[in-house]
Amino acid sequence: MSVNFFNSDEPNFLFNNKNAVTDFECIIESELPEILPQKRYETYTIEGRNGELNETLNDYEAFDYEIKSITIPYDRLREVKKWLNGPGKLITHNQEDQYYECIANMSKEVQFENEWGYFYTFDVTFRCQPFKKKVNEQPRDLKVGEQTVFDFGDETAYPKFKIKSAGGDIGIYINGDEFIVLNTLEDDLFIDCELGTVYQPNNIPFSKGIFPTLEPGNNTIIVIGGMYEVQMWNRSVYL
Repeated sequence: MSVNFFNSDEPNFLFNNKNAVTDFECIIESELPEILPQKRYETYTIEGRNGELNETLNDYEAFDYEIKSITIPYDRLREVKKWLNGPGKLITHNQEDQYYECIANMSKEVQFENEWGYFYTFDVTFRCQPFKKKVNEQPRDLKVGEQTVFDFGDETAYPKFKIKSAGGDIGIYINGDEFIVLNTLEDDLFIDCELGTVYQPNNIPFSKGIFPTLEPGNNTIIVIGGMYEVQMWNRSVYL
C-alpha cells in the first residue's frame, strides 16, 4: 500500500489506496480527529451494595470515525461515490504509518450538498475496528530454538506464520503457551492466529494447543521441528 501525502500538515486521508487530495481534488476544512477506542464493559448492580460492578474481557468497541466538510469539484461526484463505499483500509495524514480496517458509509447515508453548481460538500463516516495496524509490515525471520521478540504494539497481537516445513510435527511456544501442528508435509505451512486457521497445500493438518499471541514488550518464542525457514508477521495493534 503506497502512502503519498505531499503535506503532512494538510488534512488528508487514503481509503483503499486512493488519496483524497491528489486523486479526487478533495478539500478538507477540518483537522482529522485522533480517537481512542473504548474497552467493552459489562455493568452490574447488586441490591444492597453501593455503586456498580464493572467487568471486562479486555476487548474493545468498534467506533465511528467521521470526516466533516469535504468539498469536491462538481464533476468528481460520481467517482467519489464509488470510492467511499464498502470495506477497506483507512490511513490519515496524522498517522501515515498505521491504518484502520473499516467500512465506509456503513452507519448512515452521505448527503452531497450542491454549492452553486461548482462544488459538492459532504461528510463521511467510517465504521472502524478498534485497533490500528502497521502499514506494509515486513515479516521477521525466526530460527529453530529459543529467541526473544519485542512487540511495539499497545495490546495483544495475533501473529501470522509462514513456515517452509521439512515434514513432521512443528511446535511454536510463545510465553509458555504451546501450539503444535501434527504430521506436516514437506511444503509451505501457513498459520493465522487471528483467524485460528492452519493451512498447507495438499494436506489437512491437525493442530493442538493454543494459537500463539504476542504481548507488548518482550516475548519468548521457541520453535521446534524440521523446517527450512520460518517467517512471522507480528501484526502489532495500536490504540
